[in-house]
Amino acid sequence: MTEPVDEPDRKPASGNIKTLEKGLAILDEIIDSSTPLKLSDIIRRFDIDRASAFRFLQTLESKGFLRKDAVTKEYDVGGRLYYWASRLREKTRLINSFHERLQELADSVQQTAHLGLFINNRVLLADFALSASLVTIRHQIGAFEPMHSSAAGKAILAFLPQDRQDRIIEGMDLVAFTKNTITSRDALRIDLALTRERGYAIDASELHEGLTCVARPLFNARGEAVASVGVTSVTALVSGEAGRFEKIISALKSIDDRILE
Repeated sequence: MTEPVDEPDRKPASGNIKTLEKGLAILDEIIDSSTPLKLSDIIRRFDIDRASAFRFLQTLESKGFLRKDAVTKEYDVGGRLYYWASRLREKTRLINSFHERLQELADSVQQTAHLGLFINNRVLLADFALSASLVTIRHQIGAFEPMHSSAAGKAILAFLPQDRQDRIIEGMDLVAFTKNTITSRDALRIDLALTRERGYAIDASELHEGLTCVARPLFNARGEAVASVGVTSVTALVSGEAGRFEKIISALKSIDDRILE
Protein backbone atom coordinates (compact mmCIF):
# COMPACT_ATOMS: atom_id res chain seq x y z
CA MET A 1 0.00 0.00 0.00
CA THR A 2 2.66 2.47 -1.05
CA GLU A 3 2.53 5.59 -3.14
CA PRO A 4 1.77 4.84 -6.82
CA VAL A 5 4.29 5.76 -9.47
CA ASP A 6 3.33 7.54 -12.65
CA GLU A 7 5.95 5.95 -14.89
CA PRO A 8 7.34 2.40 -14.84
CA ASP A 9 10.86 2.15 -13.50
CA ARG A 10 12.99 1.12 -16.44
CA LYS A 11 16.18 0.57 -14.50
CA PRO A 12 16.97 -3.15 -14.32
CA ALA A 13 16.47 -4.53 -10.81
CA SER A 14 18.94 -6.91 -9.26
CA GLY A 15 18.29 -10.47 -10.38
CA ASN A 16 16.12 -9.49 -13.35
CA ILE A 17 16.78 -10.86 -16.85
CA LYS A 18 18.07 -7.81 -18.70
CA THR A 19 17.28 -9.18 -22.17
CA LEU A 20 13.66 -9.76 -21.16
CA GLU A 21 13.50 -6.32 -19.58
CA LYS A 22 14.75 -4.74 -22.80
CA GLY A 23 12.21 -6.61 -24.90
CA LEU A 24 9.37 -5.60 -22.59
CA ALA A 25 10.58 -1.99 -22.63
CA ILE A 26 10.51 -2.00 -26.45
CA LEU A 27 7.02 -3.51 -26.43
CA ASP A 28 5.90 -0.88 -23.92
CA GLU A 29 7.34 1.88 -26.11
CA ILE A 30 5.39 0.69 -29.14
CA ILE A 31 2.16 0.31 -27.17
CA ASP A 32 2.53 3.85 -25.78
CA SER A 33 3.38 5.40 -29.14
CA SER A 34 0.58 7.27 -30.94
CA THR A 35 1.94 6.05 -34.29
CA PRO A 36 3.68 2.85 -35.45
CA LEU A 37 7.47 2.82 -35.02
CA LYS A 38 10.26 1.83 -37.37
CA LEU A 39 13.45 -0.07 -36.68
CA SER A 40 15.36 3.21 -36.70
CA ASP A 41 13.07 4.60 -33.98
CA ILE A 42 13.89 1.70 -31.68
CA ILE A 43 17.63 2.02 -32.39
CA ARG A 44 17.55 5.71 -31.54
CA ARG A 45 15.27 5.52 -28.47
CA PHE A 46 17.05 2.61 -26.83
CA ASP A 47 20.60 3.34 -28.03
CA ILE A 48 21.19 -0.20 -29.26
CA ASP A 49 22.79 -1.52 -32.43
CA ARG A 50 20.76 -2.35 -35.52
CA ALA A 51 21.17 -6.12 -35.27
CA SER A 52 20.02 -6.25 -31.65
CA ALA A 53 17.02 -4.00 -32.30
CA PHE A 54 16.00 -6.15 -35.26
CA ARG A 55 16.22 -9.36 -33.21
CA PHE A 56 14.03 -7.90 -30.46
CA LEU A 57 11.40 -6.75 -32.96
CA GLN A 58 11.52 -9.97 -34.95
CA THR A 59 11.04 -12.07 -31.79
CA LEU A 60 8.10 -9.96 -30.60
CA GLU A 61 6.57 -10.17 -34.07
CA SER A 62 7.01 -13.95 -34.30
CA LYS A 63 5.14 -14.37 -30.98
CA GLY A 64 2.27 -12.18 -32.13
CA PHE A 65 2.96 -9.24 -29.82
CA LEU A 66 3.83 -6.99 -32.74
CA ARG A 67 2.84 -6.84 -36.40
CA LYS A 68 5.01 -5.41 -39.16
CA ASP A 69 3.57 -3.52 -42.10
CA ALA A 70 4.97 -5.14 -45.26
CA VAL A 71 5.05 -1.83 -47.11
CA THR A 72 6.09 0.80 -44.54
CA LYS A 73 8.18 -1.61 -42.41
CA GLU A 74 6.59 -0.06 -39.32
CA TYR A 75 5.79 -2.01 -36.17
CA ASP A 76 2.51 -1.78 -34.28
CA VAL A 77 0.61 -3.77 -31.65
CA GLY A 78 0.00 -7.40 -32.65
CA GLY A 79 -2.97 -9.68 -32.30
CA ARG A 80 -1.69 -11.48 -29.21
CA LEU A 81 -2.13 -8.35 -27.10
CA TYR A 82 -5.69 -7.90 -28.33
CA TYR A 83 -6.36 -11.51 -27.35
CA TRP A 84 -5.05 -10.79 -23.86
CA ALA A 85 -7.20 -7.66 -23.70
CA SER A 86 -10.32 -9.67 -24.53
CA ARG A 87 -9.49 -12.16 -21.76
CA LEU A 88 -9.14 -9.29 -19.30
CA ARG A 89 -12.36 -7.57 -20.38
CA GLU A 90 -14.50 -9.17 -17.69
CA LYS A 91 -12.11 -8.10 -14.94
CA THR A 92 -11.96 -4.59 -16.39
CA ARG A 93 -15.75 -4.44 -16.51
CA LEU A 94 -15.88 -5.47 -12.87
CA ILE A 95 -13.46 -2.71 -11.86
CA ASN A 96 -15.23 -0.02 -13.84
CA SER A 97 -18.72 -0.99 -12.69
CA PHE A 98 -17.65 -1.12 -9.04
CA HIS A 99 -15.76 2.17 -8.88
CA GLU A 100 -18.83 4.28 -8.11
CA ARG A 101 -19.64 2.12 -5.09
CA LEU A 102 -16.00 2.30 -4.04
CA GLN A 103 -16.12 6.10 -4.13
CA GLU A 104 -19.37 6.14 -2.15
CA LEU A 105 -17.73 3.98 0.50
CA ALA A 106 -14.69 6.28 0.71
CA ASP A 107 -16.94 9.34 1.02
CA SER A 108 -19.14 7.77 3.69
CA VAL A 109 -16.26 6.90 6.02
CA GLN A 110 -13.85 9.65 4.91
CA GLN A 111 -11.09 7.13 4.39
CA THR A 112 -9.47 5.39 1.41
CA ALA A 113 -11.47 2.48 -0.05
CA HIS A 114 -9.92 -0.22 -2.21
CA LEU A 115 -10.85 -3.17 -4.39
CA GLY A 116 -8.83 -6.39 -4.60
CA LEU A 117 -9.25 -9.12 -7.23
CA PHE A 118 -8.44 -12.78 -6.56
CA ILE A 119 -6.22 -13.91 -9.45
CA ASN A 120 -4.17 -17.12 -9.51
CA ASN A 121 -4.24 -17.52 -5.73
CA ARG A 122 -3.12 -13.94 -5.16
CA VAL A 123 -4.95 -10.67 -4.54
CA LEU A 124 -4.32 -7.88 -7.03
CA LEU A 125 -5.00 -4.33 -5.88
CA ALA A 126 -7.21 -3.28 -8.79
CA ASP A 127 -8.70 0.07 -7.79
CA PHE A 128 -8.99 2.58 -4.98
CA ALA A 129 -10.98 5.71 -4.17
CA LEU A 130 -9.90 8.66 -2.05
CA SER A 131 -12.07 10.73 0.26
CA ALA A 132 -11.97 14.47 0.83
CA SER A 133 -10.18 13.94 4.14
CA LEU A 134 -6.91 15.79 4.65
CA VAL A 135 -5.29 12.48 5.63
CA THR A 136 -5.52 9.88 2.86
CA ILE A 137 -3.68 6.68 1.95
CA ARG A 138 -2.80 6.20 -1.70
CA HIS A 139 -2.48 2.65 -3.01
CA GLN A 140 -0.34 1.23 -5.80
CA ILE A 141 -2.65 -0.13 -8.48
CA GLY A 142 -1.38 -3.42 -9.86
CA ALA A 143 0.44 -4.47 -6.70
CA PHE A 144 -0.22 -7.90 -5.21
CA GLU A 145 -1.28 -7.87 -1.56
CA PRO A 146 0.16 -10.60 0.72
CA MET A 147 -2.59 -13.10 1.49
CA HIS A 148 -1.46 -13.63 5.11
CA SER A 149 -0.94 -10.04 6.25
CA SER A 150 -3.40 -7.87 4.34
CA ALA A 151 -7.10 -7.52 5.07
CA ALA A 152 -7.72 -7.62 1.32
CA GLY A 153 -6.08 -11.05 1.14
CA LYS A 154 -7.41 -12.56 4.36
CA ALA A 155 -10.97 -11.49 3.51
CA ILE A 156 -10.86 -13.76 0.45
CA LEU A 157 -8.70 -16.54 1.88
CA ALA A 158 -11.10 -17.04 4.80
CA PHE A 159 -14.02 -17.79 2.48
CA LEU A 160 -12.34 -20.20 0.09
CA PRO A 161 -13.23 -23.92 0.16
CA GLN A 162 -11.20 -25.57 2.91
CA ASP A 163 -9.05 -27.71 0.60
CA ARG A 164 -8.07 -24.74 -1.55
CA GLN A 165 -7.43 -22.58 1.52
CA ASP A 166 -5.16 -25.29 2.95
CA ARG A 167 -3.16 -25.58 -0.29
CA ILE A 168 -2.58 -21.83 -0.42
CA ILE A 169 -1.58 -21.62 3.24
CA GLU A 170 0.86 -24.53 2.93
CA GLY A 171 2.50 -22.87 -0.07
CA MET A 172 2.88 -19.49 1.58
CA ASP A 173 6.09 -17.79 2.61
CA LEU A 174 4.88 -16.08 5.80
CA VAL A 175 7.08 -12.99 5.54
CA ALA A 176 7.09 -10.71 8.60
CA PHE A 177 6.44 -7.16 7.37
CA THR A 178 5.99 -5.73 10.88
CA LYS A 179 6.13 -7.03 14.45
CA ASN A 180 2.36 -7.67 14.17
CA THR A 181 2.50 -9.85 11.04
CA ILE A 182 1.12 -13.37 11.47
CA THR A 183 3.99 -15.76 10.75
CA SER A 184 2.51 -19.01 12.07
CA ARG A 185 0.21 -21.15 9.91
CA ASP A 186 -1.78 -22.20 12.96
CA ALA A 187 -2.23 -18.59 14.04
CA LEU A 188 -3.26 -17.67 10.50
CA ARG A 189 -5.92 -20.40 10.45
CA ILE A 190 -7.31 -19.10 13.76
CA ASP A 191 -7.42 -15.57 12.35
CA LEU A 192 -9.17 -16.79 9.19
CA ALA A 193 -11.77 -18.69 11.22
CA LEU A 194 -12.52 -15.50 13.16
CA THR A 195 -12.68 -13.56 9.89
CA ARG A 196 -15.22 -15.99 8.48
CA GLU A 197 -17.30 -15.84 11.66
CA ARG A 198 -17.56 -12.05 11.80
CA GLY A 199 -17.63 -11.54 8.01
CA TYR A 200 -14.63 -9.26 7.61
CA ALA A 201 -10.84 -9.31 7.99
CA ILE A 202 -8.63 -6.94 9.96
CA ASP A 203 -5.04 -5.94 9.27
CA ALA A 204 -3.89 -4.11 12.42
CA SER A 205 -0.46 -2.82 11.34
CA GLU A 206 0.35 -6.30 9.99
CA LEU A 207 1.48 -5.06 6.58
CA HIS A 208 2.40 -1.44 7.31
CA GLU A 209 3.13 0.09 10.69
CA GLY A 210 0.55 2.67 11.70
CA LEU A 211 -2.14 1.58 9.24
CA THR A 212 -5.32 -0.33 9.98
CA CYS A 213 -7.25 -1.99 7.18
CA VAL A 214 -10.54 -3.85 7.23
CA ALA A 215 -11.98 -5.73 4.25
CA ARG A 216 -14.80 -8.06 3.38
CA PRO A 217 -15.20 -10.56 0.57
CA LEU A 218 -17.23 -10.03 -2.57
CA PHE A 219 -18.89 -13.02 -4.21
CA ASN A 220 -19.94 -13.95 -7.73
CA ALA A 221 -23.31 -15.44 -8.65
CA ARG A 222 -22.01 -18.92 -7.75
CA GLY A 223 -21.17 -17.82 -4.24
CA GLU A 224 -17.41 -17.86 -4.81
CA ALA A 225 -15.18 -15.27 -3.17
CA VAL A 226 -13.62 -13.49 -6.15
CA ALA A 227 -12.71 -10.08 -4.74
CA SER A 228 -12.57 -7.99 -1.60
CA VAL A 229 -13.48 -4.43 -0.73
CA GLY A 230 -11.80 -2.66 2.13
CA VAL A 231 -10.96 0.57 3.88
CA THR A 232 -7.48 1.71 4.91
CA SER A 233 -7.01 4.20 7.73
CA VAL A 234 -4.27 5.70 9.85
CA THR A 235 -4.51 3.70 13.06
CA ALA A 236 -4.30 6.79 15.29
CA LEU A 237 -7.32 8.33 13.56
CA VAL A 238 -9.47 5.20 13.83
CA SER A 239 -8.61 4.49 17.45
CA GLY A 240 -8.77 8.13 18.50
CA GLU A 241 -12.48 8.66 17.80
CA ALA A 242 -15.15 6.58 19.50
CA GLY A 243 -17.37 4.70 17.08
CA ARG A 244 -15.26 5.38 13.99
CA PHE A 245 -14.16 1.79 13.52
CA GLU A 246 -17.74 0.57 13.96
CA LYS A 247 -18.89 3.07 11.31
CA ILE A 248 -16.39 1.64 8.83
CA ILE A 249 -17.56 -1.92 9.51
CA SER A 250 -21.19 -0.89 9.08
CA ALA A 251 -20.42 0.83 5.76
CA LEU A 252 -18.56 -2.26 4.52
CA LYS A 253 -21.40 -4.57 5.44
CA SER A 254 -23.92 -2.40 3.59
CA ILE A 255 -22.24 -3.01 0.22
CA ASP A 256 -23.97 -5.50 -2.08
CA ASP A 257 -21.68 -8.53 -1.95
CA ARG A 258 -22.71 -10.03 -5.29
CA ILE A 259 -20.80 -8.24 -7.99
CA LEU A 260 -20.87 -10.69 -10.88
CA GLU A 261 -24.30 -11.87 -12.00
